[in-house]
Amino acid sequence: MIRWKGISLSAAKYAVPVLVVVLIGCVMALMFTPMIKIAPKELPFAVVSLDEGAATPQGELNVGALMVDKLAGQGSPTGSAAAPIAWQEFDSQEAVDEALADSELFGALTIPADFTSQQVLAQAGQGEPPAVDVVLDNAKSPLAATQMQASLGAMFAQLEVPVNIEVINTGDADASTTSPMAGMMSQQIGVMPVMMMSLIGAIILTRIFPKRNAATPGGRFKTIGIQLGYAAGFSFLAAVTGVILLNSLVGAEAPFWTTTVFLWVASLSVMALFLGAFNIALPVGGLVALFAFLCGMMLAALPKEMLPSFWADWIYPWAPQPRIADGLRDILYRGAELMPMGIGGLLLLAGIGLILLVIAALIPTRMATQEATARR
Repeated sequence: MIRWKGISLSAAKYAVPVLVVVLIGCVMALMFTPMIKIAPKELPFAVVSLDEGAATPQGELNVGALMVDKLAGQGSPTGSAAAPIAWQEFDSQEAVDEALADSELFGALTIPADFTSQQVLAQAGQGEPPAVDVVLDNAKSPLAATQMQASLGAMFAQLEVPVNIEVINTGDADASTTSPMAGMMSQQIGVMPVMMMSLIGAIILTRIFPKRNAATPGGRFKTIGIQLGYAAGFSFLAAVTGVILLNSLVGAEAPFWTTTVFLWVASLSVMALFLGAFNIALPVGGLVALFAFLCGMMLAALPKEMLPSFWADWIYPWAPQPRIADGLRDILYRGAELMPMGIGGLLLLAGIGLILLVIAALIPTRMATQEATARR
């Protein structure tokens, strides 16, 4: 039996495949945990009462105000699981509409002005029970909108309160693309090609134009400038590919130029981050890529409030995928044209990438060290 440093090679022959399988299993578990453990937690919802109340033999009554107090007072007791909805009381319908337009809410509940008076009449047998109005924002999250449509309908049915549910921001695309599964697929298909091509482009450019061939800081800055120039072209191809796949595979009907420009910015930002990491050191680039893909793979289709705590607190704020998905939803469902949501986070990633590139250019290469030694 052949031994190497105390290890039996025949034993290693069987152990290595087992370790590889275990490693792959751990990687897959890490990648898909957010999708498997989906659970709404404190989704921000507005509640506003326009109820003017009514006079009854027992005195003035305002059922809408009582309902708002009950919902807004709901919370999770200490140590218990978080409630699915975090109700926030608003003073006016205009404030609710503004918050919805700014994508601050997943939805809103409005109690109409004649709610109490209609309820009094219904209890007297002179009419039907009044309904409340619920608006769900599909652009915030198609998955959350679908889940909340079912759960809120069941909640108000249990309370014996009629409810009118309207889903807004469904976009101009074919109806099939507004289903939760199609919405999730459109985000993943729009995001993943951009991420993959950005990573591949960064690896290729750092191999074709390695900074180690430059002995001086000026030479290294020039090499990195060449990398960025090619990255601009490569990221444009990634953006066009993403739009074509989005429209051909999902039928999203994404506007070509608006979506292409956004994905171009997204791809170039991500590529700058990867270029900076790989130019500093190959292991650094590998760790950044590992973080971006293994931990962020499933985050494009899921809002922060539906993620497990670790992903919501530590991964979501830094992963590129949610930023790209925010912009795509803004374009597809809201019709955004310039500066869609998510662009700020992507530009921040680009800034981090540029800082890493400057650091990489200032780090002496082996060639520079050898030349400095030879001059001594």
